Amino acid sequence: MPIIISDHMDPDVDFYVPPGSDATQALQEALQLSLVYGVAHIIIRGRLYVYASSQVTLLLDQSLHYIFEGDGLGEIIYVNPNNLSSVPPLVAIGSISTVEMQYITNNNGVANKQEAGYSTWGWIIAFKNMRLINLTPQRWVIITGMPYHMHSIMFYFDSVQFFANIWLNQTGTVLLYNCYANNAELLFDTQSRELMAIGCRFENGSNLAISPRGWTVVGCVFVGTNITYLNPGTDGNNGSVVGCVFDGATIVTQGADNLKIVATQFQNVTFNGGSVQLTQGINYGIVGCSFVNYNAVISDLYRGHTIFIAFNNFDDGSNLVILIRDNYVVDSITILGNLFSSIPTHNSFIFIAGSPSPGQSLQLSGTVNMLYVAFNTFINSSHTSGAAYGYELANNYRIHAFAYINVAISIIYAYIAFNYFQQNYGLYNNSTGKPIGFFSLQQLTTNVKTVQNLFFYFNVNENNPMYIPSSQAYTAQFNIGIKQ
Repeated sequence: MPIIISDHMDPDVDFYVPPGSDATQALQEALQLSLVYGVAHIIIRGRLYVYASSQVTLLLDQSLHYIFEGDGLGEIIYVNPNNLSSVPPLVAIGSISTVEMQYITNNNGVANKQEAGYSTWGWIIAFKNMRLINLTPQRWVIITGMPYHMHSIMFYFDSVQFFANIWLNQTGTVLLYNCYANNAELLFDTQSRELMAIGCRFENGSNLAISPRGWTVVGCVFVGTNITYLNPGTDGNNGSVVGCVFDGATIVTQGADNLKIVATQFQNVTFNGGSVQLTQGINYGIVGCSFVNYNAVISDLYRGHTIFIAFNNFDDGSNLVILIRDNYVVDSITILGNLFSSIPTHNSFIFIAGSPSPGQSLQLSGTVNMLYVAFNTFINSSHTSGAAYGYELANNYRIHAFAYINVAISIIYAYIAFNYFQQNYGLYNNSTGKPIGFFSLQQLTTNVKTVQNLFFYFNVNENNPMYIPSSQAYTAQFNIGIKQ
């Protein structure tokens, strides 16, 4: 049965805490009483203040399942009235069971350590209808981390408002449902798995940082300047972002492999400065998304594999930029069925170039084995004249906006097929004044070779020029507006 803690003197209250006083003792005694029931179901009614001390207030261990639930909306405010210089987190995980478990024998035991560990560690900690506020110098209000590589603890956060940071390590399933984060960092870190964030809102500098293997973010909103962001970490592999809205916020990775972004909206509506920055990973896929005044930059690619960009719209200053690390190879890049819609001074073009190796200057010595650009539409939606701008690379190199498709990297095979290149309606390159073409190859360094096999098939090009070196050979068949 639930145990009720409140700052109201209601008749059903088990532990009454006068408003503004320290609720530490009430919370700890409620957890002790919960041992009778086997589940710690704590109802928080009203607003509870927890005063920081030298010890963790709520040290949770595997002896109980824990549910902290607000009656309506329950608040826990972590404060430091005694001005402690070193404040512990409000909630942490105990390790009594996990330490004792290591004494299990390896000599024909009934259960080995791995089996016992998976069974004992499979326990639940849940927060529902809560507001968590941290007013102490401690960065994290909740910290978990277990010895011996724990991997099946389950956390559930349902309708929780985070005005405080949490850092969860070595978890199994974690669910964020209908939550709200304001200037809060939610970090799901080392050796974790199976994170799901559904229907949540992050704003005012909040950060959802993800390192589990296998995760999904569905129907979430990220609002604010570019300090509000979704951050799949170095080992946050095999994740997906589906049906989300980014308004001035940023998605940034440091090597998250196999990331898929699907049916997501990127628009600078309330705020500006947002971007998509995917780095160092493999097998990125962006499908069915809307970009409005939002660059999508995929950079520092060095481990082969593929990039797949399909069925998106890039509008009003939304460039697609793909950069390969010097001396490395990307196996294939597929750009399929997208709309690139430019307006004067806010072009939406394709730029494929290079990134420097760490600590080195840019050489543009990377290679793309196979480039497919097919079934795309390139238009000037305003039908008026104006300047188009390139993309700044490292070491003051710049790939220019000479054409709808701009390449400054070596390519082995390139198929440009079934695309519509609308007439540029007076769009011109800002530095040279030349009219925008449909394709350009820019040899910014001697490392950029001509495309070894360049093919144009079944395209419609409305009188836009092509800018290629005189030594570049190509095959053009079944096109309108592209001559062999």
